[in-house]
Amino acid sequence: MKTTLIMCIFALSFRTLYASSATEPIKQTILADSVKIDPICKMKVKQPDNYKSTYKKQEYWFCAKGCKVKFDKNPVEYLKNN
Repeated sequence: MKTTLIMCIFALSFRTLYASSATEPIKQTILADSVKIDPICKMKVKQPDNYKSTYKKQEYWFCAKGCKVKFDKNPVEYLKNN
């Protein structure tokens, strides 16, 4: 009886451990995809808020309105170094 109880506890513990570690890479991928670099000041931008632009079907995120305005005036200048 004790052996069966120990095996059940072990199985449940292993299941919980496996389930939590199996979802971890997915969370990391989502976080990595939701962070972009501002092409003007090179800051990390987690969410674009209202400061984003599209150039040649590519979306760019900005940390502030000033960076977005600079990019919109001349995107080629800021993308040539990337």
